[in-house]
Amino acid sequence: MTKNIRLLSIHYFCSAFKFYFAFQPIYFAQVTGSYTSATAIFSVATITSALIDIPAGVLSDRMGRKFTLVLASALSTAGVAFYAFAASGIGLFLGAVFCGLSQCLFNGNNDALLYESLKSTGQEGQFHHYQGRAVSMVSLALGLASLCASFLTGHGLRLLFILGVVPQALSIIIGLFFEEPRVHTDAPKKNLRHLKEACIKIRHNSRLLWLIIAQAFSYGAEDAKYQFQAAFFNTLWPTWAIGVYMMFNQAICFLSFWFSGRVVDRFRGTVLLAAQQAYILVSQTIGLIMSNVATPLLFMSDNILFGPAMVARDHLLQKEFTDEQRATMGSVVSFAASIVFALVSLGIGVIADRYGPAVGVGFGLAMSAVSLPIYVRLFKKNF
Repeated sequence: MTKNIRLLSIHYFCSAFKFYFAFQPIYFAQVTGSYTSATAIFSVATITSALIDIPAGVLSDRMGRKFTLVLASALSTAGVAFYAFAASGIGLFLGAVFCGLSQCLFNGNNDALLYESLKSTGQEGQFHHYQGRAVSMVSLALGLASLCASFLTGHGLRLLFILGVVPQALSIIIGLFFEEPRVHTDAPKKNLRHLKEACIKIRHNSRLLWLIIAQAFSYGAEDAKYQFQAAFFNTLWPTWAIGVYMMFNQAICFLSFWFSGRVVDRFRGTVLLAAQQAYILVSQTIGLIMSNVATPLLFMSDNILFGPAMVARDHLLQKEFTDEQRATMGSVVSFAASIVFALVSLGIGVIADRYGPAVGVGFGLAMSAVSLPIYVRLFKKNF
């Protein structure tokens, strides 16, 4: 099972090595001609993910973590290929569907794979340490890919998507070397009734229910804003500098995830989540008011707390999940966040077309701030 832990880090690195990541809204807007259409592509990916998310969790619980991971990697490769060779919005929307299917299969499955691999060796109590190190590979990959992309933008943004197909294909090969966790293979197979059972258990676990609501707004709205904010930064910095920005941005994320285990050991998870959301609200509000060359740097500073907050959130959720429905419950969580993402993303696009990218980003920030009072409540009260 220790092999799974090493492979998961490598898989995270390959699947996240996306030259195009920082330039997606700019490229989508170039192809479609509007911010609304560009954000609609993100929404289609997320809506697709949301609609299939819960069945995907059931698939993972029934067919296995390895099979689900390999399938997700294959779908991601197809999605990026559609993006790369799209001549119109139709190709981009098809790519969004495949990427959405891929994402919903990863949701719940990867954390369940890691947790169960650790549990097989009696190390589940160290989940937050191992997860922080594994997820830090995403930031490392995005940072290196963005640095490379800054030297390639002169050849057109489409080239970034074409090159991005290669690491996605490599992630398929890596997935074939995983072992199915014994905790999962030894569990009894159940039918779709365990989805209903998972929802009932969530409804009766008020702490878990509030965590799901809070993360739906904090992650869903924040991710929608994050996916779009490069278009806003492009009004303040030249296009090539967006890649350099993303490189430094992900370098901070890498460090925050790498040391997140130690931070989570020292502070309560709800404290970290509340502190992160409060800092985001204050720093990004100041950045939007300024709207100058320093604004992206203020946004970048939020990533200092990003890793510990995300690991704390996932650790809190995993402790509330049951073994029998671990991936299914994870999919319920991501389903809620996907719905918020899709609605906020569309709102950002419509507002940005009418009032400008800065106002669109401000709308996304306001929506993510809804989670702050919930995290404060979770910190103050024991459910």
